[in-house]
Amino acid sequence: MEPPQDIEQHIKTLYNTYRHTTSPSSKGHFFSPTCLQICRPDPSYAATTRAQIVQYLQDAERGKVPLKQNADSDNQPRPRKENPVAGDTARYTIRSLVASEHTFGDGAATAAIGLTPAKLQAKAEAEGWIGMRVDLWDEGVEEGLLVKVQYWWRLEAEGDEEDGKVWRQCLHDIMYLGPRDGTEGAGGLEILR
Repeated sequence: MEPPQDIEQHIKTLYNTYRHTTSPSSKGHFFSPTCLQICRPDPSYAATTRAQIVQYLQDAERGKVPLKQNADSDNQPRPRKENPVAGDTARYTIRSLVASEHTFGDGAATAAIGLTPAKLQAKAEAEGWIGMRVDLWDEGVEEGLLVKVQYWWRLEAEGDEEDGKVWRQCLHDIMYLGPRDGTEGAGGLEILR
């Protein structure tokens, strides 16, 4: 189910503001305190709190988060290249999820947060989550990092908005974390900075 147009646009605007926020700790204000993160290519890169995700963002800024290169024969972690969410060459696309994308992978990806895919699905439905697909990369960097994420948002009863409710990120479902593969910007989506 796609979100209503006004909610979709509101979430896109929130994401753009989040993306242009430079401080990792300030980015944390866009996350629910109970924001979760799963990483399908590397389940150990999971998180169960906003604080853990902010720490991952700080680590990424310093290049401290290992990136497993699928093409490497030795499959050893490699230092991550420049953070794709910063700088003048950073680009992204954002769109609503299609029905077939309303899944949460397999048990290996969700085990680190203590939930099964079915329980995560039930939680998303009960709490009215809205999913958006975001692809992030650096333009002009041939072997730069590409990150494909399904960001999930929910309306929470805390915040600054007039009605006392705010849309916050409640799950980061990292689908792909690796070198640019030629799919960035595909599908005719508007490429944003």
